[in-house]
Amino acid sequence: MQRLATNHKINKGSDDPAGLIALNALNAELVSINTAIESNQRTQSLLDVADNTLTEVATLTSEIERMVLEARGSSVSTEEKMAYQAQIDQSIASIDRLINKAEFNGEKIFNGENRINAYTNSSPSIKDIRVYARDPNQSGNVSLSLNVTAAATYAYAASATAASSVTLSATTVLQITGKLGTATITLSAGLTSAQQRAAINAQKEVTGVSAIVGTGASKRLIFMSTTKGSDSFVAVSKINGAVKLDGTNTTKTSGNDAQVLVNGEKANAQGTKVFVNSNGISLSFNLAVDTAGTTRTITVAGGGATFQLGTDSTTRATIGMGYLNAQELGQYDLATNGGYLSTLKSGGANSLTATNSKAVEIARAASLQVSDMQARIGSFNKYQVGSTINALAAAQEGMTEAVNQIDSVDYAAETANLERQTALLNAAIAMLSTANSQQTYALALLQ
Repeated sequence: MQRLATNHKINKGSDDPAGLIALNALNAELVSINTAIESNQRTQSLLDVADNTLTEVATLTSEIERMVLEARGSSVSTEEKMAYQAQIDQSIASIDRLINKAEFNGEKIFNGENRINAYTNSSPSIKDIRVYARDPNQSGNVSLSLNVTAAATYAYAASATAASSVTLSATTVLQITGKLGTATITLSAGLTSAQQRAAINAQKEVTGVSAIVGTGASKRLIFMSTTKGSDSFVAVSKINGAVKLDGTNTTKTSGNDAQVLVNGEKANAQGTKVFVNSNGISLSFNLAVDTAGTTRTITVAGGGATFQLGTDSTTRATIGMGYLNAQELGQYDLATNGGYLSTLKSGGANSLTATNSKAVEIARAASLQVSDMQARIGSFNKYQVGSTINALAAAQEGMTEAVNQIDSVDYAAETANLERQTALLNAAIAMLSTANSQQTYALALLQ
């Protein structure tokens, strides 16, 4: 009767001592699993808010890049350019507002509270340190020793020494292609080397290729990528005209990435940007000075957003979410005074009216940075949190089944047993009733 009333086979220790021990252990583990699933579901909600915020920020950075490109043409009037600048200012303000106001359950997401802290002993040469993950179970600071073994280089191509005189003898049409795109440039007859250089540099934000005038009597043109690294290249083809290129009428060269050892192991690099994944730490930084042979240090000092994934302390994960306001979006070496999105605002060093503005490169770098952070958060959400929830749900199902096998009542068997006991009890009562009746009859006869 008690089993049917409680739906439990084991209601006290004497019911099944060994089963009780197993049942308590399974129930304790099941509580931990249920708690972990709820925790991960909250983590997913937080990361979804972060992801949605970055979707809006990415839209704004793309719009900024579009407006910068549209405003740079010579056919754009001053009034139009000022209108574009006003829109860029508003977009940058919106980015800062979105990043600073994004929150979950009353806690800010991007405004620095979830940033993993790091510093360097060589701040002039190491910039843009961004730590994406660290091992939460590793106590104390973690130091990384950096040794640059080879500097990054630009891509170079040159016109033939004997063919490029001070004054261009005939109109020349060049097709110049670089990391950013392609432009067809017409160099009119009579242009000096300096004027040829100016015409090519006027398109460098489109192509990613600039020009300098070489030394010596030949004054030949030297084509150079605007950024360093193996993904930077210079491809120059002469469509017609007087300028000759080294070797043939077409030439293409690529730059080289920096070579860096981190704690004695080779790190990945793209130009001067270095990526490190070692000892549970994932970070990147930019070599503002990449002189070979110099040893530098980066120290990771804790912080970040730590999430409990599993059911014990070893299943925690810490990620860094930050580096996304206008003062940090971009890359230090893109411009002389720092290539960050904030410099595109009115009066800034890279505004639409500034001389030698790097607005296009900065806007593109900002877009890539936002996309990179969004991808990292999305990847963590899907492959860490989501996979953990799936594994915990499978474990929850197995644990629940095991608990049911040990403790759940088989109603059919228990009901049949109860009916059998009831029948026996009723039969016994009937027999006692009959016996009592016979004794009553006997006494009546004696009277």
